[in-house]
Amino acid sequence: MTLKEQYDKNGWVGPLEIMTKEEAKKFKDLILEADKNLDVMNSDYRCKSNVLFPWVDEISRNPKLIEYMSQLIGPNIHCWDTLFWIKYPESDKVVSFHQDATYWNFDNATQALTAWFAFDDVTQEHGSIEYIQGSHSKFARRHSDIKTTTNLLMRGQTVDMDIPKERIKTEVPAGNVLIHSPYIVHGSGPNLAKTPRVAMGMIFASTSAKPRLSLSPESTIMVSGTDEHNYMIHDPRPTGNWEVDVKNWQVAYDRQHSNYYQMQQRALDKSAVEEAIA
Repeated sequence: MTLKEQYDKNGWVGPLEIMTKEEAKKFKDLILEADKNLDVMNSDYRCKSNVLFPWVDEISRNPKLIEYMSQLIGPNIHCWDTLFWIKYPESDKVVSFHQDATYWNFDNATQALTAWFAFDDVTQEHGSIEYIQGSHSKFARRHSDIKTTTNLLMRGQTVDMDIPKERIKTEVPAGNVLIHSPYIVHGSGPNLAKTPRVAMGMIFASTSAKPRLSLSPESTIMVSGTDEHNYMIHDPRPTGNWEVDVKNWQVAYDRQHSNYYQMQQRALDKSAVEEAIA
């Protein structure tokens, strides 16, 4: 079975190695340093960080990662967003069960995906991702915003369905990624381990995916191939000059989140949600 066939059947693939544990450890030190100095998990810097930090941009264009994604969505790929997911030891932080596509501003979300990168070994005890088997074949489901102090999702988006007890529980070695469909229902529990769970989600899309709402222009960074459509503004890559990068990041962040919050109403509108396929 090819990678694409496995992805289409299950809604996710992985873990897939994109770098060594030693290489991942160097990046882990950088993200923990950023969280210590900038409190990224409690700030807006947590999002769109590929425009802000050169090392995030570097991970997003990892050659092995690009090779895997090219098999799934084609060779012309941009990175639309990144999001840090840190759960410190014995933390009560969770991620409610949801679909990523709920607030993605793409007319064809099947041409987009999430790559979830582990900076360190992530076990079930750490609160790794749990998938609901077959849920990606149902397409969009209604969600409700249930924000709590323990939910790492910004809006607390939670799928309106009974979560089955039988779920696929993953484990991801350092330097590996899980790649999943925007429609597969997934979430994660608290970190009960003695070590932190350090991960990052990266949202990639084919350049053929067009924004369905244009309240504010969308922007992105190309990581592979060419953009023949130019549906989105191309953000500048981070330079390592903080004053320059943070200004560029702020523009990109404000632009994207103007649409993100408008997408909430669409996500909660029954007419915008496809009925589940029996």
